[in-house]
Amino acid sequence: MNIWVEYWKYEDNRNNTHAQMKEQAHWVEPNPEDIRKRFFEDRESASKFAKKMFEDGHHTRIRTDGI
Repeated sequence: MNIWVEYWKYEDNRNNTHAQMKEQAHWVEPNPEDIRKRFFEDRESASKFAKKMFEDGHHTRIRTDGI
């Protein structure tokens, strides 16, 4: 089974202030060319990497193939 993390830079283009929330965030599928991948030996190290990338402002997905 292969385990990898897909990550891409998050860009928030909403023009809201903290006092007046006008526009809700909507999911927009990223451009496949912007997605980066990194492969891992186990899920634990993939989770640590995904958490670090998320804290740096990226969206992340942990993917697997097989069982």
